[in-house]
Amino acid sequence: MKENSRITTLVNSKYYPLLLFFVSFVFVTLFSRSTSFLYVFEGADPAIFKQMGLALLRGKTLYVDYFDNKGCILYFIQAFGLWLGGDFYILLMQAISLTFTFLIWDKLLALYRDERSRLICLGVALFMLFCFYGAGDQTQEWCLPFISYPLLVYFRAYKTKTEIRPLQMFFVGLCFGIITFIQINNACAFLGFIIYLWIQYLLKKDIRKLFISIGYFFAGWIIIVIPCVLYFYIKAGWLGVNEMVYASFLSNLEYIGAQHRVKWFHWLPYSMFLLFFLTTIILNLRKQRDFFIPMLISLLLFIGTFGRLCNSFYLTAILPLCIVRMMTIDLKAKLALSISSAICTLFLGSIEIFHFVNDLILQNEKEIAIYENFHRCIQNIPENERDSIFNYNLIWHGYSMMQHEKLLQCNRVSLGFDLPTLKEKTSKPASKPKWILITWNYMVKNDRLFINNYYELVDSFLYDQLYFTKPMIGKRFEVCLYQRKD
Repeated sequence: MKENSRITTLVNSKYYPLLLFFVSFVFVTLFSRSTSFLYVFEGADPAIFKQMGLALLRGKTLYVDYFDNKGCILYFIQAFGLWLGGDFYILLMQAISLTFTFLIWDKLLALYRDERSRLICLGVALFMLFCFYGAGDQTQEWCLPFISYPLLVYFRAYKTKTEIRPLQMFFVGLCFGIITFIQINNACAFLGFIIYLWIQYLLKKDIRKLFISIGYFFAGWIIIVIPCVLYFYIKAGWLGVNEMVYASFLSNLEYIGAQHRVKWFHWLPYSMFLLFFLTTIILNLRKQRDFFIPMLISLLLFIGTFGRLCNSFYLTAILPLCIVRMMTIDLKAKLALSISSAICTLFLGSIEIFHFVNDLILQNEKEIAIYENFHRCIQNIPENERDSIFNYNLIWHGYSMMQHEKLLQCNRVSLGFDLPTLKEKTSKPASKPKWILITWNYMVKNDRLFINNYYELVDSFLYDQLYFTKPMIGKRFEVCLYQRKD
């Protein structure tokens, strides 16, 4: 009884949000490899995001001068953190975002759980977040509070048997707008609940409520859309707007539809977790229809937009659904839930522990050596020409090295290889980029002859991608800096 009393006092204390912030800050410091001061690693995708933020700070127009297939709000966040002073401020914003996420999850759990159970569920959720986390500073992480709030609105109304008020639907629309301009696919984790709500209005022939709900939802969405559209129109006219729309919407669909080679240790735990989580929902469809049908719709939407890509950090977007599932766990679902948790722990968790040990303990010195060698290389380039490097084959370490030195590539596209773009410029040698950064590896085979015709090697260094101090087969990289032959 005394222990329960202490827990109740803690959870209801005004210092409880500060405790959650402390936990969030420690978590991102330990595991956000792309922004934490414990690592020199700049990240893979996060290095591209930070490059886009750096471009924004230097007066470039996103999507026109530099392109990536995520929403502009993500890049505004990166730019703001870099403007404040660098990666630490991005990490601080991550901790604040995660704190708000935990507070919303706690309010969700409070609808059905006592204080002790809520803390246990939040602990489980924190472990699952670790299992799904990746390198940190990913779109799914930034979207978490905006995915979780609509679920809180829905389940509060469900629990109290009241209608969702128009103003609440307006704020849900705001959340959808923010997610739209981070990465729209992540909205699938709550859209099932909104779609189900509208279907219920339609089945009840309550057209007035349906139109009011839809109207307020899209009013909130438009509040986010209009400033984004105006910004790009002012910066680059309709070209800027078109490129922004393409990057935020159509490019994501193309990327999802593309062929991706996925290794078994990625797709197996990813698929098994989704399968068992799906099973726990299906087992309960008859008992709590309004609870589990919208969850099923959301999960199917998620699988439809992310399922083929099989990156474990995508699962971060459905963590709010896992919180909802923890709100009511019955006997029938316990076996499937236990199996899914075991899969998550043994596979996804072990992968993250592997990265944590490898990147923090074993590889930090090697990463430092890579960045030091790159710093030596770029001393060959005059100061006023260092933002005119063509990042030839776009290996993530190229982005990471350039971000570490706060350099911008001069090529626009950040997806796929830019060799065709470079070869189109053969008619006028003077139009070719003056400096080229190439990371030669097993993926670049027949390009040396073309490069040697027009460029001369200035400097280079070798490194092996190591895992637990052992070189990976075929993972030797040669970083080369070339200068155009004038």
